[in-house]
Amino acid sequence: MPLDANDTLLITRQFKAPRDRVFAAFSSAEAMRLWLGPGPCTVTSAALDFSVGGSYRFVICTPDGEFGVGGTYREIQPPEKLVFTWSWEDDPDWANLESVISIELHARDQETEIRFTQTGFPNIESGGRHEHGWSASFDKLDTVLAAA
Repeated sequence: MPLDANDTLLITRQFKAPRDRVFAAFSSAEAMRLWLGPGPCTVTSAALDFSVGGSYRFVICTPDGEFGVGGTYREIQPPEKLVFTWSWEDDPDWANLESVISIELHARDQETEIRFTQTGFPNIESGGRHEHGWSASFDKLDTVLAAA
């Protein structure tokens, strides 16, 4: 698991799509519905105000039930950087806790490399679940981008 000693998850991923298209996949509820959530998980409800200070909320249906997650956008620099908070609802481990996600997008010819960083997990197990969830979600995103 790519968690370091400072409780930071780092995922670097290459997508076969231009940076503008990869950034756009994070900028609307409609786009994120297509890829957010690992494996059989699906987004059943999505609301997103893609602006600095704006908030988002997703309800994700999993084999174990539906779970809400939300946060606030702190920084938006199209098409190169996105920073937002992340907190699960109705999970005692996440009570009064927000993690921070930073996504940097780098153009590599006609492809895009993203550097995804998430900090502030309640415990190491949560960090591991997020590593699995984001990696599998990025697999879905790769498929969505290839089909477009």
